[in-house]
Amino acid sequence: MKKPLTFFVYCLLSTVYCLLSSCSNHGENTGTPEEKKTLLSSIDSLQNKMFNPQTMELDKALAAKGVAAFQEYVKKFPADTICAEYLFRSSDLSRALGDNQKAIDYLGRVCKDYPDFAKVPECLFLQGYYYQEFFKDTVHAKEFYNQLIAKYPKHAFVDDAQALMTMFGKSEEDIIKDFEKKDAEKKKI
Repeated sequence: MKKPLTFFVYCLLSTVYCLLSSCSNHGENTGTPEEKKTLLSSIDSLQNKMFNPQTMELDKALAAKGVAAFQEYVKKFPADTICAEYLFRSSDLSRALGDNQKAIDYLGRVCKDYPDFAKVPECLFLQGYYYQEFFKDTVHAKEFYNQLIAKYPKHAFVDDAQALMTMFGKSEEDIIKDFEKKDAEKKKI
């Protein structure tokens, strides 16, 4: 009986420690200038090797190392403006590696931690799209699409978000019929 309780307490304390340590560093750079230089060099090298230039295929092992390097940089140098871009790239690579929830999480961190980043509207759109496409979760998708529409009503992705919301609950057949109907109406004009 004591072992499960001890394990539970250990897990609880570990979780609290992780939460406190991840929150305490936000906004403060903890890495040294040498670490920064080394990490940036490593990131540059990984980005240059990640895609095969002949086939344009992603080397998944290098992509995973790239995500890890981006995350290490963001953890050590959160005040650096490049961190938002590194989180955005981490999302893209995570999606390519099939970890769609991580992709959404990284986009959420961009919006939360770097709200002035130029790609925040894209982050909102992509979170909605990934929920809709990969998890068939239209409730969360709608939340993100509506945030995009409310905060950035003139953004290019607003029309796409509105169009995607009209497809909620429709079968592929119904969507194709709707497109054919709209196409026929355009030809009449």
